[in-house]
Amino acid sequence: MILRLIGAGFLLARCCLAQTPQPKTAAASPAAAQPKFVMADVHVSTTPHNAVQSFGGVVRNGRYVDRDETMLQLIEGAYGVDEDNVGGGPGWVSSDLFDVIARVPDGTTSAQAKLMVQTLLADRFRLVLGHDTRPLPRYVLSVDKGGSKLKPAAGSGEPECVPQQQAGGRGNPGDPASIPNIKMNCRNMTPADIATNLRQMAGGYLDHAVVDSTKLDGVWDFDLEWTGRGQLAAKGADGISIFDAVSKQLGLKLELQNVPLPALAIVSVNRTPTPNAPGVADQLTEAPPRFEAAAIKPADPDKPGLTGIIYQGGSQMQAGGTLSQMIAMALRIAPNVAGDTIIGLPKSATSDRWAITAKIPTTGEGALNGSGKSAQPPPLSVALEMLYGTLLEKFELKTHTENREVTVYALTLTGGKPKMTKAEDSERAGCKPDPNAPKPFTKIQTMISCKNTTMGELAENAEQMANAYVDHPVVDGTGLEGGWDFLMGWTPKGQLQAQQADDPDGVSFFDAIEKELGLKLVKQKKSIPVIVVDHVDEKPIE
Repeated sequence: MILRLIGAGFLLARCCLAQTPQPKTAAASPAAAQPKFVMADVHVSTTPHNAVQSFGGVVRNGRYVDRDETMLQLIEGAYGVDEDNVGGGPGWVSSDLFDVIARVPDGTTSAQAKLMVQTLLADRFRLVLGHDTRPLPRYVLSVDKGGSKLKPAAGSGEPECVPQQQAGGRGNPGDPASIPNIKMNCRNMTPADIATNLRQMAGGYLDHAVVDSTKLDGVWDFDLEWTGRGQLAAKGADGISIFDAVSKQLGLKLELQNVPLPALAIVSVNRTPTPNAPGVADQLTEAPPRFEAAAIKPADPDKPGLTGIIYQGGSQMQAGGTLSQMIAMALRIAPNVAGDTIIGLPKSATSDRWAITAKIPTTGEGALNGSGKSAQPPPLSVALEMLYGTLLEKFELKTHTENREVTVYALTLTGGKPKMTKAEDSERAGCKPDPNAPKPFTKIQTMISCKNTTMGELAENAEQMANAYVDHPVVDGTGLEGGWDFLMGWTPKGQLQAQQADDPDGVSFFDAIEKELGLKLVKQKKSIPVIVVDHVDEKPIE
């Protein structure tokens, strides 16, 4: 399990289906005798979307904690359904983030906690759900015309898919065609396991769950090789999509179909939870999460350095980068704009690279959820809080926030009307890759589909999704209100720089904003909140 490398890419908000018809059956609500939390602090999360990666609620030490979750994710966890099995409701249910911290009775199980969350959603958000059956898009896995090429499992054991090292190493990120194919060695897999793992392994292609319809029995072994979605266009005839790989190598096929499935429908829900009881938040407050131990050393200059934070399994987590990059990550700032938003660092903070090896605590919010192979790391926002604590202690970091005039990119209109569509309030808000969207230029790897997205959200997202291009903070100056629907794609900067100057098939992020959305990024000076460093040591305390 890897925590997303903040600053290494845009964290796409989850997005689901548009509003569905009202449920045909009576609304479902928790039974009167259903268990409740002893007390609960429910509030809007302060975590920016670029630092969101959560793994669901955790029952630990008499507390239930679930941070940085959308309403859809809260419903998903409480009722045990996938997000796109929940229809209806307003657009914000897929974008607004909430924290739930509660006290539970001794001996409360995870299953009982889910029932308590159901009660909490009904009480605090006035959530009313209905049962329904509706067609949902799913990739249906079936046997191809020539028959299955799967091999009966040669041994016994747990089902697993292990990546195989490919010739050519990692390739050159600036040249997608040089990046080797993905090759997996899978053993002891039932057809249901195959369906689940295909979605996990090839998420760039498969934007919906995979349903097993092979009618095969038994346990199977197979090898599978395909080209990553981002490299498929660059490899041309040498590339192989996951659909072709499944057909040619496994004798199976993947087809996108509408499958009638049981679903929940949001009948009504409040955007703002009812207020906490007086003093509840204080009673549930704990000390900030901190690593149990952390060692810092200079990064090896002869090896590619880590810029980010990752969970490596067991109790170990690693972080790395320059001091400027690590401070930016810890404060949830895109490292590519840290030069304008973090003021007062010494020169060494942008040149000297550091490597941190840390031990996750055994208790508290920073602890693992579960054990063994099923263990989940803490939410990304909690991991970053632990990284921040390490910087405070080891580098004696002291900061304050104030407004200063800095260089920004202002997002503005190029004409009277944008090349975007005004969104319906009921559309699920968020952005995600759309592998099937038409591309306005051939050298675009992936199109991003955004629904019900405000211009403020687009400005915030631009710092993440185009971090190779955007080197200053982005602010909204369009004057456009509400949510918008749009598609956009651009050529990765490394690939664009490698092309001939007269190649008409590539497009920079700045040109994409203008040509595809009717907007423009204009460099100017503007007063915005920044982090001012009052003190920091250039080397960590031993």
